[in-house]
Amino acid sequence: MASVERNTTLNARVSAWTLVIGTFFQALLSTSSLPLTPMHLLALAIITTGAWAFVDEMGAHKPLVRAGFVVFCGAAFARAIALIDVSSASLGRFYLLYAYASMLAMFMWSVAYLHRQRTLKVAGSVGVLASLAPIAALIAGHIFVGAGALFGIDALMPASEGANLTNYAAINAVDYLLCGWAVVTAWFLLSGRIHDGASV
Repeated sequence: MASVERNTTLNARVSAWTLVIGTFFQALLSTSSLPLTPMHLLALAIITTGAWAFVDEMGAHKPLVRAGFVVFCGAAFARAIALIDVSSASLGRFYLLYAYASMLAMFMWSVAYLHRQRTLKVAGSVGVLASLAPIAALIAGHIFVGAGALFGIDALMPASEGANLTNYAAINAVDYLLCGWAVVTAWFLLSGRIHDGASV
């Protein structure tokens, strides 16, 4: 059987390395109690560059891939505002939007994997489940008291109503999930399994 691997493009290599470096950097920064706002913004810019190159490699003309990038841009914007305006009463709302939009983008891109060859379908299935879990927890956290405790979302809910945000566990969980997704995606990119020529 012929190998599905192809020569990687410069775009794929840029996407792979920026996604991994950016998400690892962001996850590492989330462990620090210091503000480090410029470093957080740099990590966000690196991740966004990687996502842009990833979408281009996947095929930006495909609706699901393009929609995922639009949603991800919303997440990046919300995170940037939350990082810059830390005294805002809407801080929790911005972080909530970041969490929702990040996981929704990951969900859309994982669904797009389901339309590719078998290896990507398996990863896409895992990505769909991994992204749906926090989305479900976010929704359940709004409906049922204490339902979002697993991801630390129980602390994010009061903050979305204007209370001070003191527990970033939910945001950290989103960052770690994105980091895991980025590592798997980078491997696919570097092995030539992701390319615009794949079906749908």
